[in-house]
Amino acid sequence: MVSVGIDAGTKSYGIFIFEEGKSYEIDSEVVRSNPEEFIHFLEEIDFEIAAGLSGYGLPVKELSEVDDKDLFYMTLNLDRDSSIGLRKVIKLIKDRKLKIYTIPGVIHLQTVPEHRKINRIDMGTYDKVCSVALSLYRYGLDESFILAELGYGFNAFIAVDRGRIVDGIGGSSGFLGYSSISAIDGELACLLDVTKKTIFSGGLKSYFSDKGEVFNAEIFAEWVLKGIHALRAVVKTDRVILSGRFARDVLKYVKRDFDAEILKSRGKASAEGASIIANGLAGGECREIIERLDLLNARGTIFDYLTMDIKKSIRLNNLS
Repeated sequence: MVSVGIDAGTKSYGIFIFEEGKSYEIDSEVVRSNPEEFIHFLEEIDFEIAAGLSGYGLPVKELSEVDDKDLFYMTLNLDRDSSIGLRKVIKLIKDRKLKIYTIPGVIHLQTVPEHRKINRIDMGTYDKVCSVALSLYRYGLDESFILAELGYGFNAFIAVDRGRIVDGIGGSSGFLGYSSISAIDGELACLLDVTKKTIFSGGLKSYFSDKGEVFNAEIFAEWVLKGIHALRAVVKTDRVILSGRFARDVLKYVKRDFDAEILKSRGKASAEGASIIANGLAGGECREIIERLDLLNARGTIFDYLTMDIKKSIRLNNLS
């Protein structure tokens, strides 16, 4: 069996072949400009099953079954034209009949109590679930820890209690990331014309640029520690697993307070984790990880936990 994981990141797409331990990385702009070439690359791998490409996440289903409403849930983009790249990729996957499955986000998981989901959409996208899967594969099914995923755009934090995800702070709903403002001050939000572009700006990268600095790891680490400490309210552990391009930059600072280490990966961690999930979905050696994470019982949509007063104020005309 050949199981493949695919992670669509802000800066690059990661592809990992589980059985061969092979990793590939393609610039995201290349995929957006030439999705046919990306699909051809996947076809050349000749896999039996793959998983990933799920944006904010979706309960497990074949991408061939994804409709326009599902695609909106995955991208949360009200402008069809600006999500045309992913739409084209998924259309090509459907046309070629490639066996690729979606992966849930944290909010879809029934292991997370409902009250922790109130008025949340981004509690951790599918790729964060993939990194947790890799952590369980590396360190064992019964581990408790906080995963800090530190990417180019966002910082996300996932609480894991004895191998089950129980809470999460998503990259767009938590603390400042490298390029993202993340959660926006309510008063500031009232003064802004908030768009996707807004969310991808205003992070520490902008602050360092304003100050004439290239990068300050200690300042970055302070924002990371805020996220870690926040999740200790729900999981009493001192173990922290760091992943993403800034993991090494903050390791020594996080180690001052926690038993921290960098997630070992043979490629892009979330892509390797997605390959583990693909293998498990096919009934391979990683099926126990699928069972522990309770992925097949994931259900619902990203809008299910909004209170009625909030739900009536958001723009969902395109879902009618």
